Amino acid sequence: MKTSLKTNIIVDLAMFLSMVVVSVSGIVIKIIAPLRRLAYESWVRDVAYWIVGDSRRLWSKIHLWSGVVMLLLLVLHIVLHWQTIDGFVRKHIKSRAWRGVLYVVLFLLLLLSVIPWVWAF
Repeated sequence: MKTSLKTNIIVDLAMFLSMVVVSVSGIVIKIIAPLRRLAYESWVRDVAYWIVGDSRRLWSKIHLWSGVVMLLLLVLHIVLHWQTIDGFVRKHIKSRAWRGVLYVVLFLLLLLSVIPWVWAF
């Protein structure tokens, strides 16, 4: 499948933005939100409350759904670049059997990253 440069840039940019959202929401959930309860300085609690507010559940939903979007975009990215990936593997792994093993391992890793999402819903 031949894809245009514009399509690749859009997919890669969207994947990058979803990665940023996952990272920021993870930091808010794990580091900033607990500061509201643990901070000894009132200004730290105020800043944490300003960022998180009463919406820890909202941040958790943002984290979950941006992760889903990132995973779907990753799968799309792999599909769009499959010819390049396959060409690289064929060039460096001459044995058809070893290529098959590699593809099975990669597929299993993909399943390991997708299966937990089934229980999230």
